[in-house]
Amino acid sequence: MPLTDKLRELFREENRVRLIVLLGIAGVAMILLSGLLPKRQNKAQRAEPPPAAAAESDPDAYRLLLEERLTNLLSQMEGVGAVTVMITVGGSAEQVYAEEIRDARSENSAQISSAPVLTRSNGSESALLTETRYPAVRGAAILCTGGGHAAVRERITNAAAALLGISPTQIYVGQAAASSAE
Repeated sequence: MPLTDKLRELFREENRVRLIVLLGIAGVAMILLSGLLPKRQNKAQRAEPPPAAAAESDPDAYRLLLEERLTNLLSQMEGVGAVTVMITVGGSAEQVYAEEIRDARSENSAQISSAPVLTRSNGSESALLTETRYPAVRGAAILCTGGGHAAVRERITNAAAALLGISPTQIYVGQAAASSAE
């Protein structure tokens, strides 16, 4: 039986209800399966890889961590060779604390006040930290022994842009000078 005959049979009046029910079941199954897929991260989340504990308060430690991670990754790419990475960041880490907002209203006035939410741990009180915003990456300079090849430069630029969450125009990739030991 050719495919066109099978399609005609499916669209006959007595089979339309079956077809609608099957399409509905398929739609529900697709919705349920989509919940099992990993969530995509937005650009801001990609730009902030989880830092080590030392990098949480020190922007230089954060920058060095990013440089080390990018160096390790790029050195594994084909044709790159020895790599040196320098990253610039703007500003410093900002810590955001939870606040309790009080709204006192009367007939003649309204007063809004806020106070930090305090937590107790081991007998001491401290403000509840909700997030740490790390400084934005401003640019990167990457030198490598394979940097003289256009294809290698392009792969490095694309990888660094994706990992750091910056534009390829903010990345310089160049040929590293030959060492005197070679």
